[in-house]
Amino acid sequence: DAVTKSVEAFGQMKSISAHQVTRFFEEFARILSDDHVFERIRSVNTADVLSAKERGRSTGRLLLTDSMRSDMIAALVTWSQTPHVDGSVLETVEHSGWSVSAVKSSLGVVAFIFEGRPNVFADATGVLRSGNTCVFRIGSDALATAQAIMDLAVRPALLTSGLPPGAVMLVESRSHASGWALFSDRRVSLAIARGSGKAVAQLGAVAQQHGIAASLHGTGGAWMIVAEQADAGRFHSV
Repeated sequence: DAVTKSVEAFGQMKSISAHQVTRFFEEFARILSDDHVFERIRSVNTADVLSAKERGRSTGRLLLTDSMRSDMIAALVTWSQTPHVDGSVLETVEHSGWSVSAVKSSLGVVAFIFEGRPNVFADATGVLRSGNTCVFRIGSDALATAQAIMDLAVRPALLTSGLPPGAVMLVESRSHASGWALFSDRRVSLAIARGSGKAVAQLGAVAQQHGIAASLHGTGGAWMIVAEQADAGRFHSV
């Protein structure tokens, strides 16, 4: 059902103006900047964190901190200022009597599965800037937090900007099977998974077996810049 609504919204996005998409990001950022709204989201997140702790679950990625809030707002502001995909021609190769052009184009429905970081909402809704729509499936520990963000921030921002309600969809299920179902729906144009290596690899395999392009982030990676006088033992431990 979520993908169906997202597919319908993708068709409607073709008639949406760049200004409306900009307005969505601006409104989303404004709502998250509202302390009253954010405290309502934080209270739900606090309950999610407490529930996860009681079940012996890791909560490091689940906690919605002030710094994460600031990062989300900054990301949304960045998206609001990013040029829109407008069908413009990137490159044209001329031949005798005919030519070939590369044109900016939207993908379609982009599906995201992630474990629990609430800030992924700000990252992933960026696909709207290029005329796509998105469907989320979040880990069960963070589902209530995700629902609060959808109800209090995402849906109001979609309504205010005039974007179709299905442009951002949340799969409201705690079942692991819902993630497999999402990544096996051939109407999905791109499947993106974030989380632990094994789970991400499994999800990527599901998508690829169904002919869906996959972008997988399961093992992480980073650069470290270290001063010459850094402690070698501590550096090795890090």
